Amino acid sequence: PDDEGRKEISMIKKTVLLVAVALFVLSLSSAQAQIRDETILTYEVLSEEWESLIGGVLDLSAEEAEAFWPLYGEYTTAKGLLWEERIDVIAMFLAGYETMGAEIARGLLSASFDIDEKMLAVEREYADKFDDVLPLNKVVRLFQAENKLETTMMMELAKDIPLAK
Repeated sequence: PDDEGRKEISMIKKTVLLVAVALFVLSLSSAQAQIRDETILTYEVLSEEWESLIGGVLDLSAEEAEAFWPLYGEYTTAKGLLWEERIDVIAMFLAGYETMGAEIARGLLSASFDIDEKMLAVEREYADKFDDVLPLNKVVRLFQAENKLETTMMMELAKDIPLAK
């Protein structure tokens, strides 16, 4: 897309990530772990730089970019909804951390597995769609880069989430 379309995709991604962090921060009581500045900084940097990192890794031609960015916008929207679900599960875990029974804990674990399955389904669906607009090596590179960025986010977040009692 043109610069305007890319800015819109970037704003959507920033909004989703910042809402996720805000929900997470709001879910913590004073007795629970605090979100470290490093975690917030990681989210802010990634939310601001995500699209340029992906674009830089893919090194798209003008023709590829025209077909890729709208599709990538759909993909990030679908994944953003699942990230919101994941944050909701984390917030529920943290909210009930001190008093959570085994049944609730198992339910949250099942919900987490369900989100992982949905995330994989979205990735598989869009991998096939990306195959139609990019060479295979760039599709693989896209998912490698997405995995690295998401892993970075989850590693920072994991530092602030206690293990279940």
